[in-house]
Amino acid sequence: VSLLSVIFFIRKFNPNIVHSASPKANIYAGISAFLFKKILLVISFSGMGYLFTQKKLDIITIFKKILFKFLLKFIFLKKKKKIIVQNKHDYKFLINNFNLKVKDIILIKGGSGIYLEKYKKIKKKKSKNIIMVSRILKNKGIIEFCKAAELLKKKYPEWKFILIGTKDYLSPDTIDDQIINYYVKNKIIKLLGYKKNIINILSSSEIFCLPSYREGMPKATLEALAAGVPVVTSDAVGCRESIINNYNGYICKTGSYLSLANKIEKLILDPKKRKIFSKNAINFARRNFSIKDITNKIYNIYEKN
Repeated sequence: VSLLSVIFFIRKFNPNIVHSASPKANIYAGISAFLFKKILLVISFSGMGYLFTQKKLDIITIFKKILFKFLLKFIFLKKKKKIIVQNKHDYKFLINNFNLKVKDIILIKGGSGIYLEKYKKIKKKKSKNIIMVSRILKNKGIIEFCKAAELLKKKYPEWKFILIGTKDYLSPDTIDDQIINYYVKNKIIKLLGYKKNIINILSSSEIFCLPSYREGMPKATLEALAAGVPVVTSDAVGCRESIINNYNGYICKTGSYLSLANKIEKLILDPKKRKIFSKNAINFARRNFSIKDITNKIYNIYEKN
């Protein structure tokens, strides 16, 4: 039904360009645009999704992964196309696995960008808050964050570990409520759920964490940097390119709560380092993640093609 709706929409409005930006949308838009030769298809990969972060592969997941690759190969047969990726790994992955030409794939770091103007007026408040902003999923490193918090709380009880995000019950990678409830009831973490005004929360945060297993270019991390919050993130696709290790944050081992705890502790014990990282974070965000600059790059793709 969704595919037919997209085809009908394209036929009705007859656009020159179709631009999609999520795994499902890329499939629907890709198949639909393939039926219209004159349309330029622009596909943005913000990440490769659950199929590429799942460690335990069952038969159904393997089948879905094969089907997803097959559909992409079909879609990439379209001559008028441009593929946008957000990190070097995805750039190489798509070229090597789908025989794409270099002229058809473009690397734009910084994801969809952020409104830097919103962060210029931030007044940083002193705190002992360590935050993570993410959907409550295993592949985001939620369990690692909770375990690291449990370890560090014993040594630094005055520091608060705050988790901001919603539970995604529809995802096969969702986390059992009992697991999260254990950490909340024992006052190891504080769960705030969904919050609109992240800027206010970032202004009173000392450390930001995202120990994810895979990303395109994590917007939450970019927002933290723009707010001048030092980051601890994983050595995973997308995450490791969102910061500079030992410049505006630290990179920990993917899937290791001990490594995550170690990097967080370094920042807890070194307020001078946090201050230096904070300044570096702001400069790094301003150089790389302006939504105006990134939007201009996307518009240039439209205009040239």
